[in-house]
Amino acid sequence: MKINSEKSKEIIISFAEDGNFRSTIPNIKIDGRDIAQVCHAKLLGVTISQDLTWNKHVDNIVKKAGKRLYMLYQLKRAGITQKDLVSVYVSVVRPVLEYACPVWHTNLPQYLSDNIEVIQKRALKCIFPGLGYAEILRRVNLDTLNVRRDSICQHIKYNVRQQNVYPLPVTRTNRFRNSFIPWALYNCQ
Repeated sequence: MKINSEKSKEIIISFAEDGNFRSTIPNIKIDGRDIAQVCHAKLLGVTISQDLTWNKHVDNIVKKAGKRLYMLYQLKRAGITQKDLVSVYVSVVRPVLEYACPVWHTNLPQYLSDNIEVIQKRALKCIFPGLGYAEILRRVNLDTLNVRRDSICQHIKYNVRQQNVYPLPVTRTNRFRNSFIPWALYNCQ
């Protein structure tokens, strides 16, 4: 197998405040070509940033889900029932907001979680105008997206630890401890 230098990207993971460190690191070369250094890259649909924050990823999924909300508005104008609109939301929009959430949810700050939740609020307000968000959730038997992501992570954590005993990794920083694998191992004891 040969690496395609035109499709390859290099991300330098660093938590340094200034970006001056980039000039001291030599570029990687494949077949005599420099690999492009980028600040963030998409890997299997998850946007990874050089500082390992999830801002860019959340911006991308909110933007993508927002585009899908347009379809929901059009279906409502076409006279589709509320029950069917909820089904469309659950099957078309919500998966975008939850894709690969075990990777990023456990280390997500509240303000980014709120940005994601806004999409569900907009969708449900479109379907049920005039009702409060909590009332709509109760009526259609849905959870907030934060609760759903917690549930998904708990389910995966349970399946990981159910049959095997893994040694707990030594974590010196909260950033690492809150990443999924250490979080799952520490929280299922």
